[in-house]
Order: sequence, then structure tokens, then C-alpha cells
Amino acid sequence: MEKRRDWATPVLFAITVMLSLTVAAIIHVARGGEGIGPFAVADQVSSSTRQVNTPYVCWDGNGAGSLTRCPDPRGQDGLTWVFPGYDGAARQGRCGMSETGSRDLFVECSISWHGQQVYVHYAFWSDWHTGEKKYTALGSTPLIAQRSDGAMSLSWRPRRMPTPHGAASWVAAQMVEGHGWSSAAYAGDDDVARDALEEFGEIRDLRQWRGLPR
Repeated sequence: MEKRRDWATPVLFAITVMLSLTVAAIIHVARGGEGIGPFAVADQVSSSTRQVNTPYVCWDGNGAGSLTRCPDPRGQDGLTWVFPGYDGAARQGRCGMSETGSRDLFVECSISWHGQQVYVHYAFWSDWHTGEKKYTALGSTPLIAQRSDGAMSLSWRPRRMPTPHGAASWVAAQMVEGHGWSSAAYAGDDDVARDALEEFGEIRDLRQWRGLPR
């Protein structure tokens, strides 16, 4: 009889544990939860945890296993990523979205810089050729040069013309061939327009276009 009790005790204990887990699962379901087994919890990893554990961070803040899984920059959040100098322009002046016309996105920043009122334009064109034609129509042929990331840059030297900004009549602009983002600077002096474009209109390296390693 002693041996029988020793054998029966762990069996009864196991049955009791299983009954407890079953009752707990039934209560969980009754309260609106999902019935899960004791080992299923390890599979319930939140999406935010998966993002934190990924080796890359996309421009929009989401994690990814590779940069090819990140989308191309779009919208106003994409604009602040593509143009590293945008934050500086926004700190020094006022920036706001305006009528887009043929552009899908257009933001103008008005700043006081080097003793002048300067306007910096940021835009996205769904067809990059449209932006290219607009700036070429300003009256200067773009200077084409290879960037360190291997892409070809298109830059338009300052050109004086009537603008909606009065005395800020010198305009300089730039794009990257094949991409729809452009930046331009309007100032009352050609050197100031050129310097403002360099300071606030830089277009991000294409190797960082979609994101960065974590």
C-alpha cells in the first residue's frame, strides 16, 4: 500500500495542475481573452518589440531587417528626413506648407539670414522631370556632377528674375537625378542665395535615403 500511495501522489498532483490551467483558460476566454497554452506566451511578441530588435531604423521610425524593406521618403515627415538642413531653417524662421501646383508637396521657410530676408523652398515632384523643367526654365542650364553616393546632382546657379518675394530676386536650386525632391533658395544677393542653399537645402546621401543602421 505504501508503494501505491507514492506512485499515486505525483499523478494526482499533475491532474490537479492540468485542471487548474484548464479552468484558468476557460475564465480567460469568458472574459474576452484568447485561450492560449502555457508555452504559447513566448510567441506573443509585440510588433514594437520586433521593431526594436531589427538591425535598421527606417526614416519613418519603423524597424526593418534591411533598408530595402523601408519605403521611400514621402510626405512632410519624409521632407524633414531628406533635407537635413530643414530643422535649421525651421529654427531660424517660419516654415509652412503652401499651394502645391504641379508639386505634390511644397514647404516654404522664411528666415532672416546674413542680414537679409531669405526664402528656402522644399518640394517633392511625383515626376522629377517636372521639377527639372521648372528650374531649367529659370534661364540656366543645370550643372551636373557626381555625388559621393554615386548619384548625379543637378544644380542651378543663382539667376536673377522677378519673384513673389520682392527684393529676394536671386534664385538657386538643386535636385538629384531620378528623385523628386528639390530645394531652392531666394535671396537679394547671388552669393547669399548660393550659401543659403548649401546651408539649408542639402539633399541627404542616397545611402541613407531609406534609413540607418540601428
